[in-house]
Amino acid sequence: MQKILSFLFMICSIQLFSQTGQAYLQKFPSLPDSKCIADTAEIKEFNFRLSEVTNQLDSICRLRKYNLEERIKHIQPNVEKKIAQDYDLSNADLQKLKNKKLSKEEKKRIAYQMMQNKANISMEEIEQLKKMKKEGNKEGIQGWAEAYSTQKMSELISGDSTKTPELLEIEKDQVKNKKLNDLTKEQSDLVNRIDAVNKRYSNKMIEFTKEDSIQSAELKKNIEPLEKMLIEEDLTPEQRRDIEIKIATYQFNYCNKLSPMYMDIIKDFRLSFEPLLPLYDRLEVVNAKINAITLGLEEWPIDPGLMQLEAVNGIAHSIASIFKYTMIPPSMAE
Repeated sequence: MQKILSFLFMICSIQLFSQTGQAYLQKFPSLPDSKCIADTAEIKEFNFRLSEVTNQLDSICRLRKYNLEERIKHIQPNVEKKIAQDYDLSNADLQKLKNKKLSKEEKKRIAYQMMQNKANISMEEIEQLKKMKKEGNKEGIQGWAEAYSTQKMSELISGDSTKTPELLEIEKDQVKNKKLNDLTKEQSDLVNRIDAVNKRYSNKMIEFTKEDSIQSAELKKNIEPLEKMLIEEDLTPEQRRDIEIKIATYQFNYCNKLSPMYMDIIKDFRLSFEPLLPLYDRLEVVNAKINAITLGLEEWPIDPGLMQLEAVNGIAHSIASIFKYTMIPPSMAE
């Protein structure tokens, strides 16, 4: 019996792992060395193996994202009800908030009303906070928050040791806010670590694009006169062959400058990306916890590993262009 259970557990584990971003990353074909000449068979083989992965990822991400959205839709009424209760919103105002075409003024009015209902903050205090935020006055905002908290606590503490319901509610909010602050800090750290890799890749691609523009303009300047000669002039076979060799040489030199740079960027991103996979998983959990606390829910729907899969899918599509500078000589074309 124990062996059967172990076997079933092993099968389940394999099935779960087979749908992780890490598993799909391992299915990627090996990235080629920089080369400017390749035959169609080699390129087709690489593209076929990669497309198998991207097609699977496209399908599974689409299906799992749809199922997650359906689960979120299922709890939407509870979310709306909780928001209405917390902020003492009328059904009419709640319906207005769901309207995508709601005017800026109406959104502002409802937002002010929500803040006043929830925290009993005056319009003047709201405007003061907005001004401090606009000026970047973090110390002022922090000082206001501390003073506000002290005032409310002093208003609610009675002469005896008994805690009023209002005081208990404030203490409960303080615990919730502490958890929310800790999660928000962790969320920010995770996002920054992921963004650091993505930004480094983006910056490299920006610099590469500039170099590509320079080299492309140089290539165009060199081969356009030659291509014009092939079309307009009456050439002997030897003359035509010499011109075609010159054009191919210019194209090869162009590729020889850009292809190594481009492939190195793709390979660096691929290697730098893999250590991020656990961060995507944790970020997914942290985001769900923040949503749950913010909306006053027991939990927020989550599809573990979906964020990781979508990230792997993104890099898979980036890798698909790795042969963009490679030349295929006529003798090697099928």
